[in-house]
Amino acid sequence: MSIRTKWIALMVAVVVMLVGMQVYYSNIGGTTGQSASPETTFDWWIYSGTSSEYYGNYAENPAVQYTLRRGWGPEEKGIALNFLQPPPGSENDNYTTMIASGDLPDLIDAVICEPPRIMVEKGYGIEITDYVLANMPNYVALVHSNPVYFNNAVSVDANGNEHYYGLTNLQDDYDAVFQGYMYRRDWIVKYGTNPTTGAAFTGGYTDPADADSWVDDVVFPSGGTDPKYISDWEWMFEIFTRAQADLGIKDKYCMSLYYPGFTWSGGLLSCFGGGVNVWYQDAENKVHFGGNEEPFKTYLQCMHAWYEKGWLDHDFNQRTSDSFFQIDSTSVRQGMIGMWNGQQSELGGRLDMHDGGYTEGIFVAGTAYPINDMYGPESCRNVPPNCVMGGELTGGGVIITPTAKDKDLAALCSYLDYFYSEEGALIRTLGLSAEQVADFSENTFYASNGLSDGAYFINSEGKYEKSNVLVTDSGQLNTAVGFNKAPGLLLVKNVDLGYADTYQASLDRWLLYPNTGFFQGTRTTNEMTQADSKTCDDIRAKVLEYMTKNCANFITGQSNFDKDWDKWCTVLKKYKIDSITEIYQYYVDNYPFR
Repeated sequence: MSIRTKWIALMVAVVVMLVGMQVYYSNIGGTTGQSASPETTFDWWIYSGTSSEYYGNYAENPAVQYTLRRGWGPEEKGIALNFLQPPPGSENDNYTTMIASGDLPDLIDAVICEPPRIMVEKGYGIEITDYVLANMPNYVALVHSNPVYFNNAVSVDANGNEHYYGLTNLQDDYDAVFQGYMYRRDWIVKYGTNPTTGAAFTGGYTDPADADSWVDDVVFPSGGTDPKYISDWEWMFEIFTRAQADLGIKDKYCMSLYYPGFTWSGGLLSCFGGGVNVWYQDAENKVHFGGNEEPFKTYLQCMHAWYEKGWLDHDFNQRTSDSFFQIDSTSVRQGMIGMWNGQQSELGGRLDMHDGGYTEGIFVAGTAYPINDMYGPESCRNVPPNCVMGGELTGGGVIITPTAKDKDLAALCSYLDYFYSEEGALIRTLGLSAEQVADFSENTFYASNGLSDGAYFINSEGKYEKSNVLVTDSGQLNTAVGFNKAPGLLLVKNVDLGYADTYQASLDRWLLYPNTGFFQGTRTTNEMTQADSKTCDDIRAKVLEYMTKNCANFITGQSNFDKDWDKWCTVLKKYKIDSITEIYQYYVDNYPFR
């Protein structure tokens, strides 16, 4: 073989090897003040990190580095963490490849994992009961203090023995969700009129330097100061259309949708009689498959009507790389859209670029999901949504994998238990205190971002109040200062986030309707046997694949409700959805999540 041929063969081998490798950002952590050994160095796969505008890898997080300065476990050993973070947009594929390859890190962020017990049964995780009981007194005490915690964090066998298959995130109270629907209320003031009197609205900022100091006299057709019904949303769409025409905003829309035409956990599609397009339970705990039911059909008919009127983004099904809470974010941040599903940092006047453009004077308000009062049969009208994101006291956490079984898990569990204590929970929830920042003076991140006095302080009411620097931040500084990827306790009760009344009102509207119907990812599915879980997951995946490919056609008009809906229902029946409903019913009856 010639040298040239050998080099070609070598290059091909290298390419093949690289194609098969996992691709991560190189997020390597370490300790300061304590030396770590190979037995206390852990690789940790996280679903997502923090914006690269703050640091290149998650190990540079100052809260992470602060907690690694001391020793942990019975022998107070130093710990090092190597964070593996997939590139944005590749998280799910990266996770799937990692699991299929068997090349597992020591810890896995459980945000998209199967239930912990199933992960252990499949060999992707290890049972950690002995380590938890011996090294995690804070966690054990918490999970036994609240039946909701216990039911979702602990598995109990037929003999009454407790088993810990992973660590679950806990909250001491219900917290605001990170995202929700929001709209340009400043456009309502400028271009709308009182639906009863016809008088122009008045409103604006009382303090131009305060992004939350907004007041107005807006009234909606339903009679209140906030939108409540679908008819209120359509009234707003008409105003947004006038605003865009007046401002010369062309080829835009009032609102977009997640690219499949739905979010399968519910949300907007649950506003047309309740339920979701997959499996859910009703108020009597009866399990339904919603994909062929009247509420989902009514939702699609409404979306089609909005599409035909030009209110709905005509390119929504092409935005396959956008998260459901960041759809066409460029147009949103340029001030061209009237309503969208966004994040907390976009509320109030935080999107105002103060450059004379479309964001000039913007005020964004959060809105609750609307109740359908216009479309479909009476059974689909005036019914509050029952399948929505948020409002849970548990969720997520970490799985410890077989890769870590020969490492010092006593030290690791001792370290992770810290985040279930009040001190550790504060670092996880808010970040470092002024005292901790001063003690960690060699790290300049806080000082460089205006936080020399810490991420929070204790106010006159004795509550932990977030720094105003973080309250007014319109980026991701809030997530950059704390260790929110650690499993632990999220503090809510004794935390004053320092939010203005208008800002807090938006967050409250996102939690107006509790989730009482969507049971995926709760105790109900976490207690499933591996066989039942696989059966249901396989069928659900096929159903969602079919829906993702075909659902948007009903919205765009490529599929006709009169001609094609029966075919849609017939295809779904072929996936044996009734047999899956029976399996879920057993677990809803025996392992209720509410």
